[in-house]
Amino acid sequence: MSAAPLAAVGGVIVLTAALAGTSQAVADPRCRDVDATIRDQVVDQGCPSPIPVCVIGTVRGKGHFDGTTVFVLGSRGEAPPTAPDQRPVSGTITYTFGDGSTLTALETSVGNVDPETGAGHAGGTQEFTGGTGRYAGATGFAYLAQRYETDHFLTRIRGEVCHA
Repeated sequence: MSAAPLAAVGGVIVLTAALAGTSQAVADPRCRDVDATIRDQVVDQGCPSPIPVCVIGTVRGKGHFDGTTVFVLGSRGEAPPTAPDQRPVSGTITYTFGDGSTLTALETSVGNVDPETGAGHAGGTQEFTGGTGRYAGATGFAYLAQRYETDHFLTRIRGEVCHA
């Protein structure tokens, strides 16, 4: 094979690899990337009724993904014997944006967050399950990485949200 066909084949391979590495947000015009940071803390006031304790905060992100958040714990699992300091948790997080739209997700994570002090870190996912306004019927996902700082959680989320 001459150098020209090899260069063409190499270009196709590079282009194919580049396209395979793009997110669905690029491939589907209904989807857009989510890249944001949540800063929140455990509170016992301002939670949805009849929930006595929840996690409330703010989200700041690219593309006007700015608003408030409320996480309500649904369940907490037992740590496995091979990782006794790691415990799974799951619940619902609701994002509320300036225009009144909401986006809801099932959040599930595993980490060593101390339930008494909050200290520790966790990683997990959010599965977007719908919302209101501009997020009515939305789907998608985000990966999360969380750590505890002095008096609040700091969580980085990256993923994509797709409009109905």
